[in-house]
Amino acid sequence: MKNFPPPMSLFEMDSESIQVDGQIKILVSQQRLRNFVSMLLDFIDVDEAWYLEQYPNVRRSILCGEYASAQEHYREVGYFSGHLPFAIAVDDEWYKNEYGDIRKVAEAGNLPSLEQHFVKFGYSEGRFPNGRIAARLSQLQATPSVPTVGKINIALIGPQTGE
Repeated sequence: MKNFPPPMSLFEMDSESIQVDGQIKILVSQQRLRNFVSMLLDFIDVDEAWYLEQYPNVRRSILCGEYASAQEHYREVGYFSGHLPFAIAVDDEWYKNEYGDIRKVAEAGNLPSLEQHFVKFGYSEGRFPNGRIAARLSQLQATPSVPTVGKINIALIGPQTGE
């Protein structure tokens, strides 16, 4: 059986929504957001061999029966801990140009691999591996216009109709 994506309406149920600066904002608890994201992570293919090589503690967790697979670990814990599900191409020149602190360390010879830096640190720090992904995901880095306490602020992108 193929994974069935949860409908957006399930996410929006029992959530508060407000309009701020012409955008609808949905306020949900962090746990509800994590549960919804976990469901969506079922659609990400985890490269089992690569994942276990990068995160050796996961192999031990699987052998101890804590998780059935790398896929399950990624869905339940890995994503939220800043783990990547598979190798991703890092554009070395773009990465150095985009992140001046990385350029300085790399030019000093203190960084053996920009890809290794991205996997071990960059991804969990919110860095992007290349310009294509940066262009696609940079809108997620916008700070919310409404402060939140114990809730996550999610902006629906684009014009809202039917209100």
